[in-house]
Amino acid sequence: MTSDSALLPVGQAEAAAPDDALLMEVLASQYRLSAVAVADRLGVFAALAEQPSAAAALAAARELHPHGTAVLLDALAAQGLLTVYGGAYHPTASARAFLLPGTARYWGPMLGLGWDERCTAVRTLVTEGTAYGYRGKGIWDTHNRSRHHGELFARAMHAHSAGPAAALAASLELGDCTSLLEIGGGVGTYSLALAGRNPRLTAQVLDLPVVERQAVRLIEDSGLTGRVRLRAGDMFGETWPGDQDLVLFADVLSDWDDEGCRALLGRARKALAPDGRLLIHQVLLDDSRHGSDSAAGYSLALAVMTGGRLRTLPELAALLAESGFGECAATPAYGHYSLITARPD
Repeated sequence: MTSDSALLPVGQAEAAAPDDALLMEVLASQYRLSAVAVADRLGVFAALAEQPSAAAALAAARELHPHGTAVLLDALAAQGLLTVYGGAYHPTASARAFLLPGTARYWGPMLGLGWDERCTAVRTLVTEGTAYGYRGKGIWDTHNRSRHHGELFARAMHAHSAGPAAALAASLELGDCTSLLEIGGGVGTYSLALAGRNPRLTAQVLDLPVVERQAVRLIEDSGLTGRVRLRAGDMFGETWPGDQDLVLFADVLSDWDDEGCRALLGRARKALAPDGRLLIHQVLLDDSRHGSDSAAGYSLALAVMTGGRLRTLPELAALLAESGFGECAATPAYGHYSLITARPD
């Protein structure tokens, strides 16, 4: 275990470093075997070979959860085991050759040898629609109860966010903005990077109290005490400060279902000044939802751990419109990440 001293401020050099696309591929790869093994055990390939179906129809026919089934099928399509025609999922030639029970080259027994807790987690998602979190315990409740788990997660997210945050700060034009509210910002990785690049900007980071010790230390080490501060609290229950020039969600909305996203976006709308700007920094799925193996695998990982998922830009735009925002725009930002901006309608 590394010491707290390894949690380092993000320097400007990180903005010019290679992006993290390769590491995102490695992270997403952990669910490739699990997705195939679970689909095999639940009879997904055989069912689709007999009757190609949309995700909702397959879930209804097999008594599976619609959300978990949709995320799983997209991950399988991204791996090249399913293809989509007219909204229905069909097994590809490789799936028909190796994943249909009763055929000479059926790989089911081999996949069964690789069954582990991660496979159990994916099966729980697909059959029950429940995020597995930490061995069946909810991730956010665990962070609230266990300082060890909460701080470990905060450190992981800081490591995951350091490169994207530096690149965003280097490319984002903030003009005359002086106030930023970052929601679910952990130890403040993005706020520190943005404030470091914009001397007039002050930032508040709202996250659970468990991150406070590490956040305070990182803010001090960054030399930004007084300009960046943590507001410890629950983002769904805490009162958000208003009249903000900017509200930022970085890798946050993908942790929640549509209802949770609407609640957060509605609060963001109220926290913004009339001419304020909403910033959403996250990985987007392509419009097909299965064009990128890394993105689809990451979406499955999110669904298993938090109950959330990645979304396409049209899906996110619909949530924004329902929450009182006008037209949104997305630009590539870093690796698989995009920056989505919107203003109050």
